[in-house]
Amino acid sequence: MSVQRTELVDLPVSFDRPLRLFAHIIGHSQILLRGKQDIEAGLPTTVEILFKDVTTLSLRDHYQALTVRFASPTEEEQLRAADPRPWYDRRAFILEPESGGNGHVVAGAVYWAESASPEEHDSFLVPDYDLPRFRPDRPVPAEPATTYTTFPRR
Repeated sequence: MSVQRTELVDLPVSFDRPLRLFAHIIGHSQILLRGKQDIEAGLPTTVEILFKDVTTLSLRDHYQALTVRFASPTEEEQLRAADPRPWYDRRAFILEPESGGNGHVVAGAVYWAESASPEEHDSFLVPDYDLPRFRPDRPVPAEPATTYTTFPRR
């Protein structure tokens, strides 16, 4: 029995808005980037980009604008050399910020969506996962004091 692989290819896709790393869901091998809603800046929607089944990544914590595309054959060859584990059905996605200095994600799939829901709501691409909440009304815990002691010798 042969298995047919179906792909909906809409890459490259560009996001001309600020995006930030919103969640790294380690147990599910997922990376979620989010562009927050900002009515005053002319951004009436929230954008999410979800990478699933992630094995390798190199990315920033925020982007002013971003293009996601498939890796070229040369780029994919370099990434496979850097991570020789089997890729199975994963693909290499290149993250191109407008400021240069590409990153990458090797993942099974990438999804993106846009919603008019306020940013305070849970992810609409990962609805079953309880994302951590940022609470600006709570004080940030103090940095623990660094203790300088020598390692005990025997």
